[in-house]
Amino acid sequence: MSKPCLDEVDRRLLAELRADAKLSQTALAARLGLSRSAVQERIKRMERDGVILGYTVRMAADHPNGVRAYLLVKGRGPSHDRAVQLLAGFPEVRVADSVGGEIDLVLQVEAEHLEGITRVRDELAKLPGIGNTQTLLVMQARFDRR
Repeated sequence: MSKPCLDEVDRRLLAELRADAKLSQTALAARLGLSRSAVQERIKRMERDGVILGYTVRMAADHPNGVRAYLLVKGRGPSHDRAVQLLAGFPEVRVADSVGGEIDLVLQVEAEHLEGITRVRDELAKLPGIGNTQTLLVMQARFDRR
């Protein structure tokens, strides 16, 4: 599949949607100096081409009952890929990124209480293909550009 070609207007449209995906197509059109139908067609094209994969709800990072942590994971042996597949079954694991260097995976984990983070870490350690883990508890969210 070829890489979609985005022009400057597409990039500006994406920036507006990242900032506020609830903006109406009329409001987007006004901000970009386009017609509403032109905005609609650009959005449809980017959805079809896989540039826009979906829409989501973002919640406050400092939710009073929520706890976030990053788990740094070192894989072990050939069952490492299987362990990654099993991670999809943990609803607390919000993001799993494969990285280069000493660490193989960086997991972003969210739970209602610290005990939830501990449970995920303990269950993760039991999976085949997982070597050691390091837990980095998020003390305070500073900003999030997603």
